[in-house]
Amino acid sequence: MRTYLTPSVFCLILSLNTTLLSQTELTIKHSCNFAEGNATGDVYTYDASKEAVEIIDKIMKVNVLPQNFIVKSADCANALATTQGKNRYILYNTSFLENFKKDAQTAWAAYCVLAHEIGHHLSNHDLEETTPSVRKRFELEADKFAGGVLFKLGASLTEAQAGINTFSNDNASATHPPKRARLEAIAVGWKQAQELSDNANTTDPQADISKEEQALYKRALAEKDPNIAMQMLDSLIEMNGNITDAYFERGKKMKDIEDIRRNYTYAVADFDKYLEVQKRNPEAYFERGNAYLKLGKRKDAIEDFDKAIKFKPQYAEAFLYRGIAKRYENMYEGAISDYKKAIQINPKYAEAYYEFGNFYYGNAEYAQAIQQFDGALKADSLHYHALALRAAARQFSERYNEAISDYNLLQRRHPKDFDNHYNRGQCYQMVGKHKEAIMDFDVIIKKNEEGSDIFSLRGASLFLLGKTTEAEQDFTRFCQRKVSYMYANATDFKVSNPDFGVVQQTIGCLLISLNAKKEGYKWLDLALSSRPDLERAKECRK
Repeated sequence: MRTYLTPSVFCLILSLNTTLLSQTELTIKHSCNFAEGNATGDVYTYDASKEAVEIIDKIMKVNVLPQNFIVKSADCANALATTQGKNRYILYNTSFLENFKKDAQTAWAAYCVLAHEIGHHLSNHDLEETTPSVRKRFELEADKFAGGVLFKLGASLTEAQAGINTFSNDNASATHPPKRARLEAIAVGWKQAQELSDNANTTDPQADISKEEQALYKRALAEKDPNIAMQMLDSLIEMNGNITDAYFERGKKMKDIEDIRRNYTYAVADFDKYLEVQKRNPEAYFERGNAYLKLGKRKDAIEDFDKAIKFKPQYAEAFLYRGIAKRYENMYEGAISDYKKAIQINPKYAEAYYEFGNFYYGNAEYAQAIQQFDGALKADSLHYHALALRAAARQFSERYNEAISDYNLLQRRHPKDFDNHYNRGQCYQMVGKHKEAIMDFDVIIKKNEEGSDIFSLRGASLFLLGKTTEAEQDFTRFCQRKVSYMYANATDFKVSNPDFGVVQQTIGCLLISLNAKKEGYKWLDLALSSRPDLERAKECRK
């Protein structure tokens, strides 16, 4: 053993962020290299980086076999497994690993490399073997092991294969199979781990329970009334508290009906009970995450959605709701990534398009919002909220005719629920269809749902149709509603009253926006004559 304390060592110490770094020379006589070939010769080894140690720890935690190797960084070509007497080693080149992650565009590449080398050791491969067919079999077994590990750690199949796709040779060598065979080995290991996980999550609610309890459980699942179903599950849990699936089903019912007596906190408690036994059920983590989200515990929700995705990597709903939680936590980049992932997994997922559009709509990015609402409506033409928000996004984008078309479509498809007369009326105004606008404003006024400005809007359309007397009446009614809370002692509610500059300003700006400039100027001049401090009136006057 030779120890060096040179300037280059101190640089390496700083780069690895350690306070003490041992340097050892090893002579490699045989090895299984990640890329290809049987790397031999002298190498210098160093203590493994914190990142590498953490990756190794995570890999070993998803295995039942104990660690039988030592991990070191070294000046080797890439990464390799080797033995020195009775000791097994995994050596990796730090620069290779860093550049490899960048080339593969995912941190999972580092996991793939190290999991592959671990696979050699945990499989007790004879690394001195020289027979080409056996060596190739060893490599495929290590790749398959890596695929299974990466599934358990939460990588998608694409992410699990990124390392092989980036670094493996297309053609076979004396020691390594071609890339296509290695990719298939990764896929086989990943898929088998997924199937084992699915089987582990499948529980038999009828196991170890009486026939009476089995019958009650089945009736609870078949019951359409959630309250009655919960009563049955209550009785079942009182009879036998060891039926974990009963807690899961009751938790879902509690969450779904939002009953005051059985709120989301109780649902979380039932999911906790279930997950004490069924620790790998992605649906349970998803349901509890959803309950946390309703309770406003968004960080807890994100953790549960993380776990759901870990055990079910193609879980579109978990990605969507994690995106919603991240949006509320102002984690915008993460939210966008999750929305995109949900849609990638399920291109017909209308709710994912809608929530993605709602995200953009809330940020006033209307073009992007409209694009996502288009996707939602392509997947579900009857999606009420997607159509309503697309209409609003088009309205705010001043695409008034398109907005009117959406509002009309919304009324035809949902005549009982349609309540967008106010917005559609404004759009009709902006395109000069004042008769249609007045019809929408009339509906609002007849329902006694008018806001403080509805009479100014209808008054403007009446004026533009030449109905000046009726317009004046509406402007006066607008004045009465608008100023009653502003001027407690007001008795003269005529809009010409010089004290009511704010009201005059509103009418003037509205008329100018509808291209009735001459009349609009009169109202603004009236407003400014009594209130020269009205900045909005000055802007409209310009």
